[in-house]
Amino acid sequence: MFFLYTTFKYCTIKDKYLGLYYYIGIGSVVLYTILTIFINKGYLQIDTTPHGSVTLISDSLNTNNTIPHEKYCCEYPSFCSVKCFLIDGKELAWPLDKDSVTISSFFKERHQIVSPGLVITENSEEMQYYSKTPEAMDIKVEHSVHSRELKITGTQRTMRGALLASNGTAIKRFTSFERADRLSLDEIIFASGMGTLDDISDSPNSNNKAFRRKGCLLIVTIFYENTLASVFGTTPLSYTYTVERVPYTPHRVEEVVPMITPSLWSSKVPLNSVTAEERYNQPQYRLLRKRYGVSLKFVQSGAIGAFSISHLLQCMATSMSLITLITTIGDIIALYLLPQSKYYRDVIYGMKEGDLVDHTQSETDLSKKGM
Repeated sequence: MFFLYTTFKYCTIKDKYLGLYYYIGIGSVVLYTILTIFINKGYLQIDTTPHGSVTLISDSLNTNNTIPHEKYCCEYPSFCSVKCFLIDGKELAWPLDKDSVTISSFFKERHQIVSPGLVITENSEEMQYYSKTPEAMDIKVEHSVHSRELKITGTQRTMRGALLASNGTAIKRFTSFERADRLSLDEIIFASGMGTLDDISDSPNSNNKAFRRKGCLLIVTIFYENTLASVFGTTPLSYTYTVERVPYTPHRVEEVVPMITPSLWSSKVPLNSVTAEERYNQPQYRLLRKRYGVSLKFVQSGAIGAFSISHLLQCMATSMSLITLITTIGDIIALYLLPQSKYYRDVIYGMKEGDLVDHTQSETDLSKKGM
């Protein structure tokens, strides 16, 4: 009694509504299968969390792009309270981390004297000034990506890339495999769609001051892919830069610049041999510098794919399961919900409920029972 198998007769039910449901359901499954396997490339295993590394290198300030008298700079510095200076790129890009950098556009400086008892005396006069054309600052970017699941690796020296604008068009393409990518701050700002640094900042405490004065945060995403550029299969790895500004976020960082004290300057002892005791037992002179500017944060993401037979079989199994489900629902409608359901059950089952078929019986015995 435990080892039984139930089957039905093959019958055709002439019901236009039931037939319409069946063919619409099967057609939907076929369309879903085509979209999943061929359009969405369901035969690929996609890694959406690849690992990678980014290295940023500060380059020089491109003085060819500077403007003689920007509107935020004083044309006659001797008659201005806020001056403007041309600052070297190495000093302009600080702090510089492996995946982030701040390019300063506005500075506040104040001299301080720290006594051995940590009593801080400040110079009452604070100096404020702009950096001249920080948009001309270039940043070199070197990066690599690795998919642990798919065993696919690439660097920017083996891939082609592009910097995309906010509308998706390419602003700059990178096709040289011999050097790092070079991005200027002006190109990055344009790609973010924020306008210029002279636009009014949207930070809560901006007081109608510009981004150049209050700073901002830009997220630069490096996206790797090898599936989007082809109709079928995969292509060599490529990457794109996209930039997005984080709203309502000013940016400021403080820097402490130690200065040589007068006693050490007049001492005959070499500065590199001065001990900590000699240095901290006398007043220390330092420069407290507040930097406002554009903070660039580089992040990596992607969609890297490779052919997988298991993913293909999974898509096909899903389609077969949907066909079985549609057929089962059709059987339930025919046998229990239609007006002629009782008649259909008698025809399909062909025997009374509870009757069993013994495979050891002869065909003559079964024919006597009408089976």
